[in-house]
Amino acid sequence: MGCEGGGVTGVAGLGSDWGRTGIVRMQLMNSAERYGVVAQTLHWVTLALFVAIFALAWIQDGLPLSPEKIRLINLHKSVGVTILVLAVLRLAWRWFSPPPGLPPGMADWERRLAHASHVALYVVLLAQPVIGILHSAAANFPVVVFGLFTLPALIGPSQEVKEVLENAHHLLARLILALVVIHVLAALRHHFIVKDSVLTRMLPLMGKGRGE
Repeated sequence: MGCEGGGVTGVAGLGSDWGRTGIVRMQLMNSAERYGVVAQTLHWVTLALFVAIFALAWIQDGLPLSPEKIRLINLHKSVGVTILVLAVLRLAWRWFSPPPGLPPGMADWERRLAHASHVALYVVLLAQPVIGILHSAAANFPVVVFGLFTLPALIGPSQEVKEVLENAHHLLARLILALVVIHVLAALRHHFIVKDSVLTRMLPLMGKGRGE
């Protein structure tokens, strides 16, 4: 009897372990209702890095050429490379763990607009760092990532190409700001006016959103 009781206890404990593992996996993965921990982390870290990289650009532009300015430029490039890596990881995670669908009450035009804005955000997430890396190569300025390693130059030095890429980099920066503002305003509209789960499902430590 003791062995049988131990066996039952053991099976119950194993079931409990599997249950905990399933809960952790569900928290990590996206579900039909909300984003998981991995997607949330990638989202908010990317946002924080965007704030940091725009702040660095604003500070370094106001400095004269000096070792401090060069240090900030290198840090700016390192953060840009990190954003590029995170963008690739986000796309891979979306494929591995599909995100929750849009709320059923959304109009078709709103769904198309939401899809287009998300595609645009991913395009600039990938394009802006790549343009920055190419701009550095055209300017004959190596990209040293956090002092750990140097990226290979993908193109040779060229003043003409440097100017084109610099203009494109500045233009994309303005486009990114516009897209982020639209993204934030849309999320706030869904939360405060439409009162659905679009915002809350991306917030950590939140249960099911409204309307679910």
